[in-house]
Amino acid sequence: MSETTVYATPARIDAATAPKVDQEIKSLIESGVLNLKIDMEKTTYISSVGLRVLLATKKSLDARKGSLVLKGVCPQVKEIFDVTGFSGFLIMED
Repeated sequence: MSETTVYATPARIDAATAPKVDQEIKSLIESGVLNLKIDMEKTTYISSVGLRVLLATKKSLDARKGSLVLKGVCPQVKEIFDVTGFSGFLIMED
């Protein structure tokens, strides 16, 4: 499957919402999605649990020779990516 699938995240990716986000993304990948664009326009907060979901997603797609792109990352979340070093390996677009 070479098409890009878009997945929109909730306002917060934290201990309460991360398990659902993780399961939904895993289901997409298991169904054959290789190119995933995560639309984070509505997301204003991400916790360490949310960061782990993104890391696991990136590793899973890399292992399948797929791609992960984050779209619409707000300044607050971008700062978290910068501080944690995630900006170094995540692809982001406006």
